[in-house]
Amino acid sequence: MTRRSMDGHHSLAWLVAAALVVGCGDDGSAGTEGSSDTDASTSGASEGSSGSTSTAAESEGSTGGTDGTTTGGQTFPNPDDAPSYDGDAFVGMQIYDVRADLWLDEEALMEGLDPVRLVFVGEQHETPPIHELQRWVLEREILRHGDVALGMEHFQADAQSVIDQYLADEIDESTFLSMSDPWTGYSKYWRQLVETMKIVDGPVIALNIPDEALDSIYASFPQAPIDVFNGWGPAFPYDAYIPPRPLAPWDAVYQGYFEGSFDYGSHNLGLSYDDALNYFTDLALIRDDTMGYHVARHLEETSDRVVMVGGDWHVQTGLATPDSVKKFTDAGESKLITTATPADFDVLRATMVADRPIADYILVYDPV
Repeated sequence: MTRRSMDGHHSLAWLVAAALVVGCGDDGSAGTEGSSDTDASTSGASEGSSGSTSTAAESEGSTGGTDGTTTGGQTFPNPDDAPSYDGDAFVGMQIYDVRADLWLDEEALMEGLDPVRLVFVGEQHETPPIHELQRWVLEREILRHGDVALGMEHFQADAQSVIDQYLADEIDESTFLSMSDPWTGYSKYWRQLVETMKIVDGPVIALNIPDEALDSIYASFPQAPIDVFNGWGPAFPYDAYIPPRPLAPWDAVYQGYFEGSFDYGSHNLGLSYDDALNYFTDLALIRDDTMGYHVARHLEETSDRVVMVGGDWHVQTGLATPDSVKKFTDAGESKLITTATPADFDVLRATMVADRPIADYILVYDPV
């Protein structure tokens, strides 16, 4: 695929204008979610997420990166002095560096992301301001570095060829949606991300394990999922879309992290608590290692940077998908971004799991 250049003569405003044209057409081709594609969460108005501007004078902050080097970014000990950014679905967004305990401007954030090729942006699913913030980060990575790929939890890996056909304009959007089976709510929440990549001729990586593979695991119940998975050979119909076997088993740290969000009442399959926890920890690991494998393959096979979007559980602390990437490539060093409203911020920034902070950066926002 020949990518459209994103050199200096292309401005952020150009990208926003193009997103507005592509993302908000009147032809009704927005997919299964119908009119939801035209709402604020999928459009890029000039005052929206892509064109958001600082509302504080950056010159008031100190110049320098969080490692003490002199850079173009600004850092601020006090959030009252730091700039904020507005979008269509969020207002007053400010950027917090967790380890440095500093507030940043946009440039300082981007400088912090520069050393790595992989950036994770977590989400609470189906939350419009968060998905707009994911696009905010994605667009800035594209403008800064050019060759950027988008990895998505929201597509099964066996949909990759269909995604590629859509991005290459070989099929229309209605065909793409009917064949790719994205998550319910795609048109309202995640379409804006894919359409941004379509504009810049950038790749979208489908990361998730195929449903048919999961069905095979459930059909073997009560056999342990990881045993079923590791028993699949090259003749397994979905071998091309899952990582090499055998997967290494999870450890106590991973299960302890998973247990913090495990709902035994809804996920027990008639098993005891301990057996159900083990069963669903297996499934979580299989998902993480599948997504990590596909991210790792792209890092190994291209020179792209990758922005991966997925659920906060998979991203926060790095114990899930980010650590899985490192199992398959030495290029897996990453930076982690999560989000919070002001009401949740203090708890989130103080959260530690296995001596790991919740993320490298928190985007603190108010929803519109």
